Amino acid sequence: MRSRAAAVALLLLAVAGCDQKDRSSADAALPPVDAADQPAASAGGACILWDYPFIAAKIGVKFEVAASGQVDDTSTCVVQTVAADYPDLTLSVVESTQADAKLFDSDLKPAKATAIKGLGKAGYRLNTAAAGAHGPVVEIGWLSEAKQLQTLRFTFAKTAAAADVPAMNTKLLELAKAMDTTAG
Repeated sequence: MRSRAAAVALLLLAVAGCDQKDRSSADAALPPVDAADQPAASAGGACILWDYPFIAAKIGVKFEVAASGQVDDTSTCVVQTVAADYPDLTLSVVESTQADAKLFDSDLKPAKATAIKGLGKAGYRLNTAAAGAHGPVVEIGWLSEAKQLQTLRFTFAKTAAAADVPAMNTKLLELAKAMDTTAG
């Protein structure tokens, strides 16, 4: 009786092994699944105002995923890499404002920000130190010619070098200027 049970167990193990072999060869026959690259604009919201190649050409960082949000008349877009939470780049746009350049400078520009000339009706740049899980932040905000409040905010990875911040100030300003159109 024991030899019969051992023979049945051996047969079941052999069949199970064949089943695994068949599955392995079936899996090997399947082609790899490629993830479809979606343009940033497909996220909607403020993401419709840019795309990954445009951003990469202006600031030298390649982003791969985008998400957007909308609260009242403010649209946002955040782009990131697939590999990590940082760096990221955020754009926020307030559709319209009654603010003029004087009000923007006195009430809307952050206290520690530096005024920027040549961007919209009024603009500022604000650099903040690393905190928590992220590195330094470069923020540029402006009142566009179309009377929109726009903000670009680049957040570095925690490992960013201090020397990267001044270079990003220039690059982010160039991105802002490229986005500042009379039409908004």
